[in-house]
Amino acid sequence: MTIHSNRRAMLGLALAALVAPSLASAAALVTAPQGGVARWAGLKAKECGIYGKRYAAIAGVCYYPVDIRARPGHYEIALWSDDGKQQLGTLLVEDAKFADVDMELPPSLQRYLDVSAEDSARAVRESAAVKKILPGTLDAPRFSLPLRNPTASLPRSEDDFGSLRTFNHKHKSLHSGRDYPVGDGNKVSAVADGRVVLAADHFFTGNAVYIDHGGGLVSMNFHLKAIRVKDGDEVKRGQAIGTIGSSGRATGPHLHLGLRWLGKRIDPALLLQAPAKLPSVSDSKAAAEQKIRAAEQKEPDETDAPLEDEG
Repeated sequence: MTIHSNRRAMLGLALAALVAPSLASAAALVTAPQGGVARWAGLKAKECGIYGKRYAAIAGVCYYPVDIRARPGHYEIALWSDDGKQQLGTLLVEDAKFADVDMELPPSLQRYLDVSAEDSARAVRESAAVKKILPGTLDAPRFSLPLRNPTASLPRSEDDFGSLRTFNHKHKSLHSGRDYPVGDGNKVSAVADGRVVLAADHFFTGNAVYIDHGGGLVSMNFHLKAIRVKDGDEVKRGQAIGTIGSSGRATGPHLHLGLRWLGKRIDPALLLQAPAKLPSVSDSKAAAEQKIRAAEQKEPDETDAPLEDEG
C-alpha cells in the first residue's frame, strides 16, 4: 500500500480514503459495507485510529465504524498496542444496496407531510441541538460489546436500516436506525452505561432519549410514550429510560433504535450481536463477505426518517 511519507510521522492519523483500490495491503485488510463495523483483534490494542481520530480500544480490540453513506473505497486504519507499537492497515468499504420504500401515512399524521412554518422552524431548532451531540465524546468507553438489548424481549427487526422511504409520494427520508415491533408501554432500557445528553419531545422523533456512552458512541431511542430520564443523568446498563410508544411521526407503537459511532450512522443490530460476527482483519476475503451477507437481509418495515427529521 502506498502511503504519503508524512503519515507515519503523524502517527498515521491523516486517515483519509485512498483513491486507488489496487493500493490495498493484503497483510492487514478488512472489508465492511456502508453502515457496517469492522474490527481488528488479536493484538492487545490500546488505541485505534481512523478518520483522523484516535480513540480507545474496547477490551483490547479496535473497531472501525462505517457511515451509511461512506464513499466506497480504501481507508487507512491504525492500531496501537499496549507496548506502544503502531500497526497500519486498510479498511475496504463496499457499496451496500438499500431498499427504496413507498409508505402511506394516515390522515392523522398529515402535519408531517404538509409541515407548517411553525413546525418547520421547530424541527430546524431541534435538529441543530441534536447535531451538536451526535459526534459523541472520546472519553473512556463506558460500554462493552455486545450492547444490552434495549427491551426485555426484542422481536426481530424488519431489517429496515438504510431504507430510503418516500411518504405519500412526496417526502423522502433516509432511515438510519432500526424499528423493533415492541408492544406499547414496555420498558426501554439503556444499552450501556452513559450520560443522557438530550431527552426531549421532538417534532419528528417524538419523545427521544440520546445517551453518550464514551468512546465516540451515542445511542438514541425514538417515539417513546414516556421519558424516565433527564438531561445530564448518569445511567447504568439496563436502567429504564422510557417506555414504548408512538409519539412523533409514527404509525404505531414500536422502538426506533439508532447508533452513531465516531459520528457515523451504523446498523445498531451489529452491536447487539457477538463481536466475532463482525468482519475482521484476520478474515479471509471469503469469510468477510460471508459475514456481510449474513448481516444483509433487507425487508423494509414502517415509520421513521433521516438526519434533519430522523424519525
